[in-house]
Amino acid sequence: MLLSPLQHPSLVGRDRELTLLRDHLAAAVAGQGSLVLIGGEAGIGKTALAEVVSREAAERDALVLVGRCYDLSETPPYGPWIELFGCYRRTEGMPSLPIAFAERGILGDVASQAALFQQAFDFFTTLTASQPVVLLLDDLHWADPASLDLMRLLARSLAVSSILVLATYRVDELHRHHPLSALLPALVREAHAERLDLHPLRDDDVRQLVSTRYRLPPADAPRLIAYLQEHAEGNPFFLGELLRALQEDGTLRPSGDGWALGDLRHLRLPALLRQLIDGRMARLGDEMHALLGVAAVIGQ
Repeated sequence: MLLSPLQHPSLVGRDRELTLLRDHLAAAVAGQGSLVLIGGEAGIGKTALAEVVSREAAERDALVLVGRCYDLSETPPYGPWIELFGCYRRTEGMPSLPIAFAERGILGDVASQAALFQQAFDFFTTLTASQPVVLLLDDLHWADPASLDLMRLLARSLAVSSILVLATYRVDELHRHHPLSALLPALVREAHAERLDLHPLRDDDVRQLVSTRYRLPPADAPRLIAYLQEHAEGNPFFLGELLRALQEDGTLRPSGDGWALGDLRHLRLPALLRQLIDGRMARLGDEMHALLGVAAVIGQ
């Protein structure tokens, strides 16, 4: 079953957020750029939301460049920017890459951080003279401090440029000494950054998702909605994986011109979700594992 973008769990119940991001895109196209900080827990739909707006930007002839951060023990200096500049394909009339990022995949020699920042600033100033630009910096909770510093410098001049910067991060990964945690208030103060905090989907949102994707008998729809809310708690990624698992094992299956729902009482957590949870728990110490064991017995 192919789903339209608006049927995707990450986008259900996000009308307000999509409207806000589209307004920022329209402003950037008109020459007034901005920085939007999209925060939320893992799986809440931050990247999916930013990617929808990025696709819409490309359809409006904006240049979209994407740099992602990854869960590494040590993020390389300027890692997301190296990836972002690596997406750039120069055509006639477009500026050359900054010298520091001219060789794809690595950071070249630079005289100083100030020189690197100036190169990047000059590049984007020249680039936006011919077309609007959208920069997607994804998963900044894993970014190195130097990458955050470069974003901060660029953000200060966005109001008079045609650049929209979309920056996503996990709020549950930030602690009081995290570089991004300390930077967020500065970005709001200096660059008037917009903070967009995504929250779990409500019951009405899940009901809309189920009614849009599946035509179920009157008695089955409430059962499916209750099951999804109990096990996913409004997290779009978990919702999507649970629905995928239900369809794969035949519990949720096509029937005539609609769908049928079987017994939900003995289903196991999908393998991918177990692996993700195990990965998160592996980072915790023995004391935290013991506390989680107690919490699992106590219940919600």
